[in-house]
Amino acid sequence: MLHLFGSGVRLCDGLTRRELLRVGGLALTGLALPRLLEARAACAGAPQASRARAKSCIQIFLWGGPAQQETWDLKPDAPSAHRGTFRPIASRVPGTQICEHLPLLAERTDRFAIIRSLTHPGVNHGTSAYHMLTGHMHPSPGTLRHPTKSDMPGIGSAVARFHASPAGLPAWVALPSIVRDGDGGEVPGQGPGILGQRYAPFLVEGDLTRGDFAVPAVTVPAELAGGRLAHRLGLREALDRQADYLSRQPPGQALNASYDAALRLIGSAAAERAFDLSAEPARVRERYGMHHFAQALLLARRLVEAGVPLVTVYWNSPSNADNQSWDTHTDSFRRLGDHLLPAFDRAFSALLDDLSQRGLSDETLVTAMGEFGRTPKINRTAGRDHWGFCQSIVLAGAGVRGGVVHGSSDRSGGYPATCPVSPDDVAATIFDSLGIELGCEMLDPQGRPIRLTGGAVIGGIL
Repeated sequence: MLHLFGSGVRLCDGLTRRELLRVGGLALTGLALPRLLEARAACAGAPQASRARAKSCIQIFLWGGPAQQETWDLKPDAPSAHRGTFRPIASRVPGTQICEHLPLLAERTDRFAIIRSLTHPGVNHGTSAYHMLTGHMHPSPGTLRHPTKSDMPGIGSAVARFHASPAGLPAWVALPSIVRDGDGGEVPGQGPGILGQRYAPFLVEGDLTRGDFAVPAVTVPAELAGGRLAHRLGLREALDRQADYLSRQPPGQALNASYDAALRLIGSAAAERAFDLSAEPARVRERYGMHHFAQALLLARRLVEAGVPLVTVYWNSPSNADNQSWDTHTDSFRRLGDHLLPAFDRAFSALLDDLSQRGLSDETLVTAMGEFGRTPKINRTAGRDHWGFCQSIVLAGAGVRGGVVHGSSDRSGGYPATCPVSPDDVAATIFDSLGIELGCEMLDPQGRPIRLTGGAVIGGIL
């Protein structure tokens, strides 16, 4: 479905009426309208070519929380109650070891950086995901929190707001499904929050492994071919003229934005080509693996190649007990070794190869993370429980120094030992790589300015 509704009446210069009302008060403090417009233009304009390293970002989110001790930061010398059954293996980078079930990625460690010291205090899925996906801590941490209009925007929404948008393509695409919590409600952090529905993601849902998979929103339905679409557009314009007053109100503006965005996609040959996964040769699709996450990564590559600034790929599973969930409280070593890690190893290594072979590595930032890590101690059901205090993540491309290991954890992988990194810092690094000024401001529902991010760029990996 298409999420592209407006968030308020905007003037021709892009300011909302509320923003304009703030100008009067700002003038009293020495910041008059010309300076306000200049500041807004600096943030909303095209990225500065001298600073931006990336044209696009692929944001990989492994819902459930992968264990750092079974992926990027094994602890073979930890006490037996903490030590897992997997062995570390040597990689292409001397001195860097990762899990034995990631052999393809071990051969490619020179292409990505590992951060072993990401930390936050969250232990709940939803609010931890919110922190990782927005770069802001949830105001009310706890279980089963759901989206509200006062949420901070997902990183993709902020990119849609402050980055130059491509012609005929969405600014932010999310696939292959949204993430839901245990009660079936949507997890916060996946939407636009205070920025409004105008900056919500274009959501692509479905089984991408199906041979007949298609994105209906980018093609003209057969029943509207042969001039019927033009007739409907003419009817809409006539109705708009009869309801001019209503169309200028916020709900009307929202619908106009939605119609316009949808029509740009329907009429865009670029969008139709980018979303056509069937155009990929069978050998390429098989190289990634015929897995929902793998094919979503392949589609993400097609989208960034076409010019979409940010694509979020969720590894999502509705059950915490099956072989496709990273929430490995039970039987974790079998589930990870037989199912999760081999599929991730194959798909992620294929993406890195594909980006490199197509000359996209230098202009595409790739991030891979979950909402948290797992407990240092193995529980009674051969699994690990929620643990935000330390996790490992990976970044690649667009100026990221391949082969770098940034930060370290303690003996059992429970806490950072050196160079702690926050989710706020990850968000700042993504924005900075895309050339977005970290000082850009957003407005909360009360009209108060909020800085885009409070994080700092992770300079050690760039």
